[in-house]
Amino acid sequence: MTAHLKARHIGFGKITLGKVAIYMALILWALTTLFPFVWVINNSFKDSSLVISDSFSLVTKSVYSYDRWGQVVRETILLDEYGRERYDRYMINETGRILTQGEAVVPTLTLDNPFTRLMGGGTTSEPSESDAWPAYDTKHGKIMYDLDSPPVRLSPTLKNYENAFTNRNINILTGYKNSLIISGTVMVMVMLLATMMAFAITRYKFFGKGAVRSMIVAALMFPAFSTIVPVYRMLAQAGLFDTRTGVILVQTAGNLAFACTVMIGFVATLPYELEEAAFMEGSGVFRIFWRIILPLSRPALATVAIFTFIWSYNDLFVQMVLLRTRALMPVCAILREISSQYGTDFGLMAAAVAIVVIPVLVLYVVLQKNIIKGLTAGAVKG
Repeated sequence: MTAHLKARHIGFGKITLGKVAIYMALILWALTTLFPFVWVINNSFKDSSLVISDSFSLVTKSVYSYDRWGQVVRETILLDEYGRERYDRYMINETGRILTQGEAVVPTLTLDNPFTRLMGGGTTSEPSESDAWPAYDTKHGKIMYDLDSPPVRLSPTLKNYENAFTNRNINILTGYKNSLIISGTVMVMVMLLATMMAFAITRYKFFGKGAVRSMIVAALMFPAFSTIVPVYRMLAQAGLFDTRTGVILVQTAGNLAFACTVMIGFVATLPYELEEAAFMEGSGVFRIFWRIILPLSRPALATVAIFTFIWSYNDLFVQMVLLRTRALMPVCAILREISSQYGTDFGLMAAAVAIVVIPVLVLYVVLQKNIIKGLTAGAVKG
C-alpha cells in the first residue's frame, strides 16, 4: 500500500483523514454563513448605543445605563405639584457634585440660569419639607432620577422590535402585505407559465424549437441590471411605473428562465403512456395538462415555487427602481428606508433585518426536502 493511500485511510474505524477534512471545511463554511445572521439576531436585542460600542458581546446579562457620575440611571421621572419634572433625592451644586441630604438647599436662581423661568423666579429661600429636593441640575441642566425607581436596562430589550412594528415611518405590516401580494402572484404566474412552456417544448415539434430552448438557457446569463433601462422605459410608457403590477410583470419575466429549465427537465421524464391513454379516452390538450401534467409535476413545482418566492421577496433592486410610493413598498424596500432615514438607530436596523429574514429562513428550512427532491427528480430517467 502506498504512502498516499495510508494517509487517506489513517483513522478510527471508517473515519478517514479525507472525511475529516471535508467535514471540517463544511463546518467552517457553515459557521461563516451563519455568523452574520446570529450577529444580527444578537444585536437586535441591544440598545443602539451598545450595538455601536460593544457589538460582538452576547446578550447574556443585563446592561444598565450609567450617568457621568457612574450611577445607574433610573427610569421614573417624578413631577412636582406644578407638573414639572423634579428629582426628590439628590441635587447637584454649582461644582457638579451631588449634595448629601444635610447639604441640600434650594439653589440660587439668577436671570442667566436656564431653569430660572421654569422654576418661576430668581430668589433664594430655605427649603421647606415639601420642596427640599428640587429636581434640577442648576449647572448642567441635567434631570436626575429617583433612586427608588427601576433602573434603565439597555440590554436585553424588546424595544427594537416594538419600535419596528409601531413606528409610523416604517410600517412593517404594510410591507409584509405588499411582499405577499407581489411575491405570491409572481410565484403562481411563474409556476403556471413555466409548466405550460415545458409541456409545449417536450411534447410538441415545431419550427424553431431548438432556438427557443437555447434562448431560455441564454436568458439565465443576463442579470436584471443589464435590462433595467429598457424595462423602465416600457413600464413608464405603459403607465405601470410605481405600481405593484409593473413589479410583478418584471419579476415574473426574470424568474421564467430558471423555472422553465427546471420544469423542462422534469416534464421530459414523465411517461407518454398516461397522456396517450387520456387522449384515447377523449381528453383534449388542456384537460391532459390540468389533470395529468400538473399533478405529476408537484415535486418540481414545489422547487420552482420556493425559489421564485424567495427571489421575488429579496429582489430589492427591481423594487427600488420601479416603486416610489412608500405605501406600495415591500418589506425589503422598507428596510432600505430604515437605513436611509434611521441609519443611526442600529438596534432598530438589526430588528428589522431579523423580521425580514426569519420568515424566509423558516420557509426554506420547512420545505428544504421539497427543494432537493424537485431539483433531482428529473436528473435520472427510468
